[in-house]
Amino acid sequence: MPFTLSHAAAVLPAVRRDGTGRGPLVPAVLVAGSFAPDLTYYAASVRPEAMEFGTFTHSVTGVFTVDVLISWALVALWLLVREPLVALLPGPWQPRPAALLRCGAPRARVRVRPALWWYVSAVLGALTHVVWDAFTHHDRWGTGLVPVLASVVAGIPLFQWLQYGTSALAAAGIAVFSVRALRAAPDAGPVGVAVLSVRDRCWALALLGGCALGAAVVRAVRWWAYWGAVARPWELVPTVCFGAGAGLLLGVVLYAGAVRVGRSPRGCLPDPPSPASAPSGEPVSRDAVVGAGRRGRGGR
Repeated sequence: MPFTLSHAAAVLPAVRRDGTGRGPLVPAVLVAGSFAPDLTYYAASVRPEAMEFGTFTHSVTGVFTVDVLISWALVALWLLVREPLVALLPGPWQPRPAALLRCGAPRARVRVRPALWWYVSAVLGALTHVVWDAFTHHDRWGTGLVPVLASVVAGIPLFQWLQYGTSALAAAGIAVFSVRALRAAPDAGPVGVAVLSVRDRCWALALLGGCALGAAVVRAVRWWAYWGAVARPWELVPTVCFGAGAGLLLGVVLYAGAVRVGRSPRGCLPDPPSPASAPSGEPVSRDAVVGAGRRGRGGR
């Protein structure tokens, strides 16, 4: 997909509007899993040979192995950057995103049963990605299974039309889901979110924009030097997205690290009750990580 984040649309049916998962599935891991197979393409901004590893991350074996590890790493990264990202918003805009994302929530304890569902959620997320790509990319099993996808329409293969078209539609679907979820979220004061000045935000946005732009330019120049003689300009779009995404990821990590070290967050939520005090006999802390939690048997 030209826009990796669009893959999250495939797992949204498993996520409730309040950010919890349906059944035992873990939303944050589902979403991370839907991104995982493409992460090697972003890494290629630093190590070009990483592009070749994408063949494995998009394979069935990769879905059950390395994609799971990548998914978990992404969730760990999300827990680092979650509150700092909300802090970038103007104060009046922070309460609903902070509530939806459970900013300031204590970390859930690691237990065998939840860990199993983290694995299942990562596999399901990665599987949606691989199946989706199979019908929208050249020389994949999906395009071989449906030969008509290789037919050319207006000079462009049908599978490529699907690649760009479904990417745009999925992004729109994610936007609609997000707006509805935010409207349903409580308008309470943000918890665990650092207070930034206007100057802080300007510096942060400059850092993020500079990293994204710089990486996109470097990646595009490198790609054009290799393919420019035979490529069409629009074929540069995925490369620009991968470069900008890699740069943005670097910028977000640097920014989040600076905020974690240099800015004190607002008071955090209290620790959840011990497992023994949970009505169902299961730890209530499984819902403690926003977007990583799931609804308990009796609801939240």
